[in-house]
Amino acid sequence: MAITSFIPEIWNAQLLLDFREQTVAAALTNREYEGNATAGNTVRINTAAAVAVKDYKAANRTTSADAVSTTSQDLPIDQEKNFDFYVDDIDKAQAAGSMDAFTRSAGEGLAEDADKFILSTAVTSAGTVLPSANLTPATAFDVIRDLRKALSKAKVPLANRVLIVNAEFEAILLSSDAKLTNVDQSGSSEGLRNASLGRLLGFDIYTSENLPTVAAPQALAFYRPSVAYVSQVEKTEAMRAVDKFADRLRGLHVYGTKVIRPTGVAVFTDTTA
Repeated sequence: MAITSFIPEIWNAQLLLDFREQTVAAALTNREYEGNATAGNTVRINTAAAVAVKDYKAANRTTSADAVSTTSQDLPIDQEKNFDFYVDDIDKAQAAGSMDAFTRSAGEGLAEDADKFILSTAVTSAGTVLPSANLTPATAFDVIRDLRKALSKAKVPLANRVLIVNAEFEAILLSSDAKLTNVDQSGSSEGLRNASLGRLLGFDIYTSENLPTVAAPQALAFYRPSVAYVSQVEKTEAMRAVDKFADRLRGLHVYGTKVIRPTGVAVFTDTTA
């Protein structure tokens, strides 16, 4: 549909785009299994069993070889999302011929969709679910401490740990009553100043409203290699519309995600809110 109210004017090509939630999850996941991702494919991930360590001296300095095995799990590429829209000639003319804003908006929509799927999968597949509690400024730090403890007890490496919180959790975390803006409390040389979450208790902290719970405080902690994600923009096409004076753009995004190490994921949700 043409934007007829702008016919007498030149339409600025830099459209005022809708606000979209900042996407963070895809950039924090394990992408090492990404290859020829096409719709319907499955990525098979093999994991080596632990190799036994033996007491060489106690065995009279002799040794024998053990058989080793692997276990496998499948990561299905089962998500298929697309965009498909017309841009009338009158719209394109008023936008000085630029369609970048349209395609950028479509791309951001696909990215946000994938982020929601990744985070929902991680939350539902978490190996540790902390008991629900009424989150307060006094207990926010304790929840993050307990998420750290859960990962550490599962022998998760200390590096590459991230924490994603929603706006409800963030607001409590940054409350003046939480005292986490103090360097001594946060453990960061900058504290939690200027609403910059930075690092806390070994986690790189991010805020996202793409977590499955937005009406109550929620926090997702994970070791980055624990969550695998494969993605491919399989097709993009620009064509001339057959029934109107317009161009048609469409694209297909296929992807899949899987928590391949559930013990490397822990979640807290305040269900009392």
